[in-house]
Amino acid sequence: FVMGATVIFLIGAIVVDIGLWVSERRNAQAAADLASLAAATQLRNANPSGDAQVKGIDFAKRNGFDHADSNVDVWVTPDIPAETVKVEIDEQGVSLFAGIFGITSPHVGASAVAAYGASPPGPDVALFASSSDCNVGQTLDIQAQHLQVNGSTHSNGKLFVDGPQDDFVGPVTWVCPNGFTNNHVNNSYQPPPRMVGNQAPPLDLKWTDIEPYCDGVALGDLVITDLSPWENKVICASSNLTLNVVGVQAHVTLAAQGSVTILGAGNNLQPADKLARTGFDQLLVYSSTDGINIVTPGGIYTGYIHAPRSRVTIDGSHIGTDVFRLDGAVVAASIRITGNWFEFHGAGLQGPPGPPQVHLED
Repeated sequence: FVMGATVIFLIGAIVVDIGLWVSERRNAQAAADLASLAAATQLRNANPSGDAQVKGIDFAKRNGFDHADSNVDVWVTPDIPAETVKVEIDEQGVSLFAGIFGITSPHVGASAVAAYGASPPGPDVALFASSSDCNVGQTLDIQAQHLQVNGSTHSNGKLFVDGPQDDFVGPVTWVCPNGFTNNHVNNSYQPPPRMVGNQAPPLDLKWTDIEPYCDGVALGDLVITDLSPWENKVICASSNLTLNVVGVQAHVTLAAQGSVTILGAGNNLQPADKLARTGFDQLLVYSSTDGINIVTPGGIYTGYIHAPRSRVTIDGSHIGTDVFRLDGAVVAASIRITGNWFEFHGAGLQGPPGPPQVHLED
């Protein structure tokens, strides 16, 4: 009987305890895999090593391996130049039968190595609001009745979309927690909107960048009702600039230290050719401090509408069925779009990258 009982306990130890240890190791391996993948997403942060360690330990804890437990050890080892991170988990396992043979707490563990790869830039920017203040309302405020965006739409703050029929083909991203509002179920998004980290503006020009290319700088306010004398010129004003024309096709760039206002219907405006090879050759409208207001029933605009430290407002309330089309990008501290029919087609400025590409190393 004693010899038989010994054999029974030995078989029990083999079947039960080894099975338990295998199960624990599988759990440890799954936790190590997830922790390393999570840690790898932090390898491009300002503090990659510290952030990766915090994230790895946190995900190990979420999956049952708490570093504070005296029976569990979790090591997170980032390799910054190689952009990989290794997570090792070691746990003192439990024994049910094997303790009879002196095996009371075998070490059960696993390790995983994950690598980070930055995603390529997203589709070209169509709308980019750079203000990162989460306490001032909607940084990117879209209150258009029919709007189509082909390209990247991003707000470093909050993003508000009020349809009823707004379509976005390209990434829609924002930064502030709870910073996205979509008021209509008919609006469509390809891909789904997502929250991201703060993004650097794809364009950030100063007045001193543009002034050397001005065809003279008008002192004070400047109002233009005839563009023919200004063909292919960079029109600059030291204060406010107003363009009030109808049905005009021209190559011209408008820039002001104050505000820029564009009025009129059916215009086709493109940047001045003289900006070629400047690095901002697609600049169409620029305001240094006081913002840009476009109140126009339709028209085609090509290039960049840029107010790096103020707001761009595009009001198409009187458009009817005429479409306001921009082939380029709006890049401003904040953006507000109101009215009926709009098309924005991003061109020339790279959009924010997609989520980081992380994978387990073999």
